[in-house]
Amino acid sequence: MKLFSVILAGLAAALAASGAPELRNGVAAIVNDAVITFQEVEDYTGEAVDLLRRTYGRTQPDLFQQKRIETLTDGLEQLIEKQLILDDFKATGGQLPESFVDEEVKDRIRKQFGDRVTLTKTLQARGVRLESFRKRVHDDIIVTFMRQKNVSSAITISPTKIEHFYSTNQQQFKVEDQVKLRRIVLNRSGGNSADELLNLAREIIRKLNEAASFAEMAGVYSQVRQKEGAEWFERKVLRKGLSDIVFTLQTGQRTGIVGMANDETSYWVYEYDQTGQVALGRKYSEKDEFLEAKRFDVAAGTPPPTPQEIYLFFVEEKQEQRIKPLTEVHDDIERTLIAQERSRLHKRWIDRLKTKSFVTHF
Repeated sequence: MKLFSVILAGLAAALAASGAPELRNGVAAIVNDAVITFQEVEDYTGEAVDLLRRTYGRTQPDLFQQKRIETLTDGLEQLIEKQLILDDFKATGGQLPESFVDEEVKDRIRKQFGDRVTLTKTLQARGVRLESFRKRVHDDIIVTFMRQKNVSSAITISPTKIEHFYSTNQQQFKVEDQVKLRRIVLNRSGGNSADELLNLAREIIRKLNEAASFAEMAGVYSQVRQKEGAEWFERKVLRKGLSDIVFTLQTGQRTGIVGMANDETSYWVYEYDQTGQVALGRKYSEKDEFLEAKRFDVAAGTPPPTPQEIYLFFVEEKQEQRIKPLTEVHDDIERTLIAQERSRLHKRWIDRLKTKSFVTHF
């Protein structure tokens, strides 16, 4: 049995500094007779690191460096695992017909690039040779085959295990209070004044009072596109100023006119009375913390700020906080347990390969 050793000390620092030419070409790890260089690790993780750079590079450089090191380190471990699998395939006398590789290359070109010209240009932009691309395809086929061979896809989870997972992970299946809402949203994006929006909202209220369908009014007047029919909302999904209103309603009830006015650090939510005048305003911070409630007197010269949006809500259905029943989450639990079992079997297989291999990090 060959020696297996893992030396992680200093790896993160080396990967972080691997932009230097001498380090890029340096050895990151040795797996049996194969050498994995820092250059290979950077090539393998290039797309993921580019995404991290675009996401965090300018605004959070320290976080970018942390995530970059984590990605490079994980990429190295994946390359080590891949090489172990390739060596095992070779040791068992496996051979891959070139026709298999040709077909897979054609399939990837069609799905990922469209044509060979685009493939060539993309690889050139990434500094990757066509031979290297073909080699990666070749190795990917072998790795997929060996995983299917050594990690059974036919995993059966017993009902007892599913029931145990359900009973010991109740928080995962908790559903907060929910309301099924229909909404009419009027805003000033079309250049309408606040008075025009309020007049339109009053007209909609008049039609609703005359037994017009809320769904029909939403389809005609709402200026924000919505999904067909009503939608389920938890408290945390809506702004607190709105959830404080709609969650007080019962099934079949609707709000009057509700207005919202925003500034840089807070927002107001207004409830209007039957005459269309503000009855009550509530102020919230941008973090949805309640700040104050206030009554406005237009006649006394204290009108509320002008709303940017007007809302009308109808509660079609309501559900209190609950735990989803096992029948509702059974399939999700089964998929989770299958994935966990497959991961366990995969780790056991890789650990077995490591015990008969020489692996060292630098």
